[in-house]
Amino acid sequence: MITSSIVIQKKASIIWAVLTDKNQFKQWYFDIPDFALEKGITFHFYEPGGKNKFLHECTILEIIPNKKLVHTWTHPTFSQGVTTVSWLLQENEGLTTVTLHHEGIENLHDAGPEFASENYQTGWDQILSNLKKFVNEKD
Repeated sequence: MITSSIVIQKKASIIWAVLTDKNQFKQWYFDIPDFALEKGITFHFYEPGGKNKFLHECTILEIIPNKKLVHTWTHPTFSQGVTTVSWLLQENEGLTTVTLHHEGIENLHDAGPEFASENYQTGWDQILSNLKKFVNEKD
């Protein structure tokens, strides 16, 4: 399992809005036009830059507003494997810890070296850094 975490000096409700609003997260995360915050919805996206090499397909499994968002994470053109991404928000006195768990990376073993856990760790660390920067610039 990959875990990445960051503390942001904002309320969880503010971070939740940024994390679940496709018009906001396309500015710091990915552009996901078919995203909808609804359990069972499947959404799709590609890596930034327009090359469209890596299709991502995800299905929302769990939603607890302001606390938890869980979805699958697959690359159907490269692997039959399914992984799970959990976004967890924990607020304490105006500070929110955002923790991301990506479980099942080993299920992508058939996808090749670009899908190694080290690459995901680097990517998630950068994405959480982007989230913090975006949220802090919203003031």
